[in-house]
Amino acid sequence: MAVALAAIGGTLFWFLGSKGLEDDGPHKLTTPSMTSFATYFRYGDASGTTVTGADTGELEEIGIANPEPVVASYYEEDLGNLNTSDPDGVQEKLRSARNHARFTVTGAYGKIAEPKIALDNYFAKMQDNLASASQKGNTHIVSQLGVPEDTEADSLDGAVMMCAELSIDNFETSEDSRTTVCGWADYSTIALVTPYDGILGLSTSEAAELTGKVRGEMRVAG
Repeated sequence: MAVALAAIGGTLFWFLGSKGLEDDGPHKLTTPSMTSFATYFRYGDASGTTVTGADTGELEEIGIANPEPVVASYYEEDLGNLNTSDPDGVQEKLRSARNHARFTVTGAYGKIAEPKIALDNYFAKMQDNLASASQKGNTHIVSQLGVPEDTEADSLDGAVMMCAELSIDNFETSEDSRTTVCGWADYSTIALVTPYDGILGLSTSEAAELTGKVRGEMRVAG
């Protein structure tokens, strides 16, 4: 795949291959309290969206230098005023929120030399983690990720994207679910987005469009 260097307005950009993936400089991922493209509210405060420890080592393994992990969940219903002194009430509120649209973002920012390879590795790591979690759950809950495929979305600009079907089978309660997980990667950010609309999953095209919008919302220069 050819790599070319171009000067635009006095600024140098690297372009990768025919898709025009460019290195537009360092960026990081933020977790705004709510999104502007639709009504979604972040669950928890911003301090709870940074992940440290073993996750950093895994991210380095997939191809991210100096990774800063980020994870956040967004709900259509505002859960910011939960009364933590009432655990039963909190659980009931969370169960109610599952009837509405929601999504989880798991990702990181740093230096990514090969975005496509990093995204391939990220999906593979997710597959391994799901298989391990299913085994530890005494086979009551089995989560499986399908084969990731290259995907495009009108909302995506300047990144590679892949999507895969996620199935979660609960053999104890017979509560099964299906949705599409989509991920993006560029030269400084990478993330997987897992969306649901109530108990229903999103199609590939719906999940891809949402993922592109999430990237546009969370990714800022820095």
